[in-house]
Amino acid sequence: AALGKTLRAAKDHEDVDLGGYGQSQISDLFTAAFKDPIVSSKMIGFRFTVGGGKKVRQKYGDDMPKHCRMALQAIGFEEDRGACAVMECAGCFKYQHDTDKDLKFIHVFPKIDTAAAAAAAAPGDDDEDGEIKVGGMSLDELPPEHLCAIVSLETFSKLYSKQCTSFSQRRALLKALKELAARIIGFEERMTNMQSLTAAEEELYNTAQDVPDKVTELEKSLEGMMSGGHLTKTELEAMIKDLKEKEDQLTLLIATAQSTGKKTDRQEAGLEALRGKIAGLQAMTPTVRKRKEDREILTLWKQLRDLKAIEDSKQLLSVAEIQKLNVKPQIEAPLAQLEG
Repeated sequence: AALGKTLRAAKDHEDVDLGGYGQSQISDLFTAAFKDPIVSSKMIGFRFTVGGGKKVRQKYGDDMPKHCRMALQAIGFEEDRGACAVMECAGCFKYQHDTDKDLKFIHVFPKIDTAAAAAAAAPGDDDEDGEIKVGGMSLDELPPEHLCAIVSLETFSKLYSKQCTSFSQRRALLKALKELAARIIGFEERMTNMQSLTAAEEELYNTAQDVPDKVTELEKSLEGMMSGGHLTKTELEAMIKDLKEKEDQLTLLIATAQSTGKKTDRQEAGLEALRGKIAGLQAMTPTVRKRKEDREILTLWKQLRDLKAIEDSKQLLSVAEIQKLNVKPQIEAPLAQLEG
């Protein structure tokens, strides 16, 4: 119970050795520490040592990873091999066998109550000591394409699905990811030529993973949105404008090639396909995004519903609950602006 309270009070990422723990003790610890959301303004990751090689094997049972999985799943956590310390992975855990250290870990990314953290925060409480930095920036400060580049492909799918719900957002992310992919290729060329990278460039090169696959997945997502008619009027107009510019460029390229006697069969086929795509978009009925489906509005309404449940409670309110109610105007004001 004492360790559970300590973990809930953690301000930064924690390492915990579970050597000597049995199944019931693991279940009790995880329930005490993670069943309820942790009050924090940021994600806090926990790394539990659950096994290892011959030198430490006697401290851990062979079934300890399984016991951890069962205990976490019993309180609603999901296993995600690509999980990392970002808010989108709240309520997830993953298993890791570090072959360099010859140790086995369970990484836990708990559910986080940011509203309670905002209510309890006092002015000037911005303590960033120990904050995770990538390329000199915290995870919250990283450009979206940089964050998408360093997470696993599985986590990337969750990130853009939740954070980039519109066609224009995903298109902007695709452009940024392509530019980042080109930078990484440039890094490789420089290293081949024995040219050094800066510390930030080297960190990006070493942490980025599966960027071409992420670009491909995002392109397929955009194609699916177009074929499914999920573009607003503004998005349709922008796409048609860009494709018409490509049509003009390709038409000029074909005319120049034909004037010199070169074959243009492939280019003409591409032009025909491009014109078909333009015609399809011109015939498409724009979608109207409903405000009730807006993610930010839904989040604010959920927070208000949670506060109303506290207000309607017939029990004596705790100090923490009163502090939560004090932030209600800070939720209502932006909600009123969003809803017009």
